[in-house]
Amino acid sequence: MTPLDIDQIADWLDAEQRCEDCFDFHGLHGFLTALFLCSEPLSDEWLSSAIDQPLSDLPDADAEAFSQGCVALYKQIGDELYSDSNLSVTFEPTVDYQDSDMEAWCQGFMEVVFERPEAWQHEDEEQLALLLLPIETASGFFVDEPDFQKLYSQPELLTQMFNDIPELLTDIYLLFHAPS
Repeated sequence: MTPLDIDQIADWLDAEQRCEDCFDFHGLHGFLTALFLCSEPLSDEWLSSAIDQPLSDLPDADAEAFSQGCVALYKQIGDELYSDSNLSVTFEPTVDYQDSDMEAWCQGFMEVVFERPEAWQHEDEEQLALLLLPIETASGFFVDEPDFQKLYSQPELLTQMFNDIPELLTDIYLLFHAPS
């Protein structure tokens, strides 16, 4: 995808006629990354979930353009992960995660984990939990959980965890897709 393609999707997602719960581009990228990692094929149902409205409610040209953009982005994410290089995430890691692009990305990712928990099972459950921990933490969904509050009170640890997210995505990919 070219930067222009990305800008067009981002602008489309940010348009006033989108639903309030529609992902922004960062959330969409996290969402598509999680779908790819758990081998979930793109479908109209998933794309509708990303924009919080049925694709059939959109003008045909909008639905087609959004679908094609998501397919291209999903493929790009897969190609980057397959190449064994760190995924180009759409955010700069920051300890000030609240209301950040990183938080939006992680929330999009976690939506797939919540929607398809069975797809996020692995025989090495402990390793998977450790790999997902920085994403869970940066999503802000667990800020009121006692176990997570210990993490949130340690800015140096958060910095390390959040900086590791791109590398962890490659590790999650290998955990799910590398031969045993």
